[in-house]
Amino acid sequence: MKVNFNNFMFSNLNLVNGMMRLLIITHIIIGNLNAALTDTTDLHLGHFCYQIDYTLTPEDPNAGWNFSISYDTTNNFNTPDGIVRLSPSDTVIVATAKTKQTLNASFLGLGEQGDSIWILPQNNQSGKIFFGWRNIIAPGIFQQSYNGFYSPSNLGNIKIELTDVSGTAVENGGKFAMWESQSLGGIEEHFNSANGIDSNDRVEPVPVGSHTHYNWAMTKPGNYEVTFRATGRLNPWHGGLDTIGEETFYFSVPFSSIAKGYAELRLSLDNLAPAAIHPVNEPVEYSPKQVVLITEPKEINGQNHPFIFTFDLVTDSTTAESNRVGISGSNPLNFPEGINLTSNPIEILQSIGPGNLEILTTSTTTTHFSFSENGIYRILMQTIGSNGTSSYTTPPIELIFLVDLSADYDFQAYANSYERTYNLTPGSLKNDGSDWDLDGIPDIIEYQLFWHGLDPAVPDATKLPKPLSNDSKLITFYRDTYKDTLGRDDQNILLEHSMDLTNWLGWSDRNPGYPHEQFELNAEDGNAYGRIQQRKINLNTSLPQKGFFRWRIDPEN
Repeated sequence: MKVNFNNFMFSNLNLVNGMMRLLIITHIIIGNLNAALTDTTDLHLGHFCYQIDYTLTPEDPNAGWNFSISYDTTNNFNTPDGIVRLSPSDTVIVATAKTKQTLNASFLGLGEQGDSIWILPQNNQSGKIFFGWRNIIAPGIFQQSYNGFYSPSNLGNIKIELTDVSGTAVENGGKFAMWESQSLGGIEEHFNSANGIDSNDRVEPVPVGSHTHYNWAMTKPGNYEVTFRATGRLNPWHGGLDTIGEETFYFSVPFSSIAKGYAELRLSLDNLAPAAIHPVNEPVEYSPKQVVLITEPKEINGQNHPFIFTFDLVTDSTTAESNRVGISGSNPLNFPEGINLTSNPIEILQSIGPGNLEILTTSTTTTHFSFSENGIYRILMQTIGSNGTSSYTTPPIELIFLVDLSADYDFQAYANSYERTYNLTPGSLKNDGSDWDLDGIPDIIEYQLFWHGLDPAVPDATKLPKPLSNDSKLITFYRDTYKDTLGRDDQNILLEHSMDLTNWLGWSDRNPGYPHEQFELNAEDGNAYGRIQQRKINLNTSLPQKGFFRWRIDPEN
């Protein structure tokens, strides 16, 4: 079943062809539709290309190059019509959850059996960006070349070289590669930073007017800054000079958004950033609202505990991690000088979950959260410090614990946990469009928008993300890519708008849209991505000032 929902206005529960459908529509006033895009546009889905343009400029042949990330509003990539070019410096190509694979053998120096690799595939696949290479260059400008030999040509070609790969992922051992799968089997390797970058890291020849797709691979989470160089030799009747152009493009692999068993809880008294969670196995700091804490069994003071999560409380960080998810800036989080944690620094403000929580403290800075039974727990807490005469408390910090669950827990595990939390009859919460707490938000929507604090057993419609009437980026929300991996065969959040309640347009794997027309955009605080992502929806700038908006869960259950 498809579940349609929205923020407020009215709801209507009826039968359509014998099947129950919940419809909640919001009327919106759309303002400032001509506002510029956010500084960074990220690309998760859709058909995009690394675009090379060259215009003949006899007075300075090197000035003729132009590089961009492009898409085509006509969806015909064989003509120059409909091309829209995005600035490479403001565009990030993101590896979605479905691009992650596990190597079954050693591969191109990129990893060994069992290692993870993220591959943007050469062919168009659900839930993954379809990223290619395209150039718009008139025939006859460049000579024909291969392996450094040139000859005049009425068609011509260029050469593309990889010159540098850097970024936070590379600092942590990340490698970048590109290759072409052959129709009869095997591959043709073009770029690979695993064995160093030299003259072999090139594509040659690249015919003018070509449009080709390749496999692009990255081996570690974090950011990749990849610099390409395009070169060519002008035909004799255009002066015969060599030309060169260079541009850096940006890729990113999201971090796991998981801390398992143990993490540092880095604290401050800042209302905007009261805490950062740093897992020991990832070079990243997460905002608590974008990371799940998974318990493990542990022995503490000679006693075995089945469900434990341990924090080292840190108030004097000297440096920040090079990757941050949900946290702006590069300054470390810490307490002001002279303020230290008290002997009992944890104060629990609220605990929601199916069992009991016990705080076990083995030192002033080491605290264990012990749970009595499995399920999902939402814990609101604060920490207490003192300078010897006055007490100080951090702003409230919400922590999400998964007890004997994995980050990709399904709706049934979610329903079971909340039914036990509130002593509901088993089976009360359903993923068929039902709304147990009658707050106008179906249980399945509360599951997908868990990170907004929605609770399927408590009326809390005020927590649903609301449209912004003064911003063309209509709405900001959190997408948990463990629940919604963006593939059309999985359960997805679809965001749609309409002028007439009949024709709906939205962004999803089914209709990825275009950044300047209709798109889901980056809204992250911080410089990195995690599996729990803050997103924005950009409305079509041609829309009139009034319309309707809905969110839908697909596919049918």
